[in-house]
Amino acid sequence: MSSMETRETEMRPSFTVVGSLIAFLLQVIIAPNIAILGVVPNFILGFVILNAMSCNRVRSSLTGFILGLLYGFISQGPLGAMSLVLAILGYGISSLNKELFSGSWQMQALFLLIAAFAGELLNAVCLSILGYDSDFRHSVGMRVVPAALYDAVFGLIVFLLMRRFSAARKKKGSDILKGKLD
Repeated sequence: MSSMETRETEMRPSFTVVGSLIAFLLQVIIAPNIAILGVVPNFILGFVILNAMSCNRVRSSLTGFILGLLYGFISQGPLGAMSLVLAILGYGISSLNKELFSGSWQMQALFLLIAAFAGELLNAVCLSILGYDSDFRHSVGMRVVPAALYDAVFGLIVFLLMRRFSAARKKKGSDILKGKLD
């Protein structure tokens, strides 16, 4: 894939900045209030996954690292653990072949679910290694699986909205182009 094609399919930096701000505000304001049985959604993780699906490796890993630090400041866990998880996740997802994400929306949704599970599992492993979780199996069953589903639902809603708006923007752009050529 040439650099020109990569630039055309990649989201703008304003998407990353505005999306990061919105995800952080949702995490601080909304997430604690919609917890189900003690499971709090991780809006920041969902955004990092979506951002990595549409951005390059450097921007994705840097966004993951910065949002992970912010998450560390507002959570009760160790500072830097979520930064490591989100930076690795952002780099890994954005390193994958972008054609993997160009399939049907069902495949993209499945990938979103798998990535959310991988991120939550990697976070649980980090917390277990650092001594914050006493029983890893209990943590996986009671926090990782429900949180991954929660994150994937949020990610799917935002993904479908992004897809809808990008399709409308492309249609509008092609209509303008056709008008200029006629």
